[in-house]
Parts: sequence; structure tokens; C-alpha cells
Amino acid sequence: MKDINNMPKKFYITYFAKKHKKIITRMASAEKNGSGVLGKILTDKNGNDRFIYWDFDAENKTGGFGDWRQAVGQWAIKEIA
Repeated sequence: MKDINNMPKKFYITYFAKKHKKIITRMASAEKNGSGVLGKILTDKNGNDRFIYWDFDAENKTGGFGDWRQAVGQWAIKEIA
């Protein structure tokens, strides 16, 4: 799914994370906490697809949860009902 405007409100994203050297799954959204601020889907200068998404599972700098993350390459989206 490459159209950020037609993504489910909340979803699980699964992809290979180089940082962790394994496939990970995160609870996510294309939008930051209902603020109207959208992430991005783009192709970088090396031809890699990138999806910048809001990760509800990420611990942020203030000790709370929720932060921007990016999936690179291929990813799968599963809607949360």
C-alpha cells in the first residue's frame, strides 16, 4: 500500500529492521496521534522505498510512548479493527 491517504487509521506494520537485524511488527499510524500531521512515503536517491510512520510502541525522548520511525524496502500493513 503506497497511498498514505488511504491507509487504515491504526495498523500493524511488519518489515525487516536493519537496526534489529530481524523482522519486526509495530502498532502504527500514518498520522501522529490524530493531529493531522502525516508521515511520508517516498523513494530515496538510491531507489529504496521508505515509509515514515507514527510508532505507538516506541519510547520517546520524554519517557512517553509514540515517535516517528521508518520502514525501508518492503513492508506489510494489517488494519487493526
